[in-house]
Amino acid sequence: MNTQTKKITYTALMMALILVMTSLVKIPIPNGYVHLGDGAVLLSAYILGPWGGLIAAGIGSAGADYFGGYGAYMLPTFIAKGAMAFIFGYLMERFPDKNILFFSFPAVIAMTAVYYLAEVIMYGSIVGPLLNVPFSALQGLVGIVIVTILHKPLERFRLTPVKF
Repeated sequence: MNTQTKKITYTALMMALILVMTSLVKIPIPNGYVHLGDGAVLLSAYILGPWGGLIAAGIGSAGADYFGGYGAYMLPTFIAKGAMAFIFGYLMERFPDKNILFFSFPAVIAMTAVYYLAEVIMYGSIVGPLLNVPFSALQGLVGIVIVTILHKPLERFRLTPVKF
């Protein structure tokens, strides 16, 4: 399999994995749900790099929102999860000798901030969206646990360096 075919195939597989992991377990919260998909979002950036991770995470997560009945969140989700994957993948490329936790926390903080700003715009309130910030952070922490557990077993699937 040539390199380009491998990139496209892995990206499509990660999109599907993100959609399934996001849709499989849903814990409802006031304006959405908490899920396991962030683990797959971070894994997509780990395997595909920043740009491939952005594409897989953005489309897979937005697709899960669409099929889950949260169509209004598709654009914020695309931006939040895409940014999360891009930041994680970029930091991994930039600092390859650092611990994986070093890359995870800035990515989760960015995802939480994007969702907060999107909800401020959607609901027209600065205070109301603060309710979801801890849940977004919790969801990101679950993703960090998942990627911490699975990154070593999946290391052989990494595409390095990935240039889309």
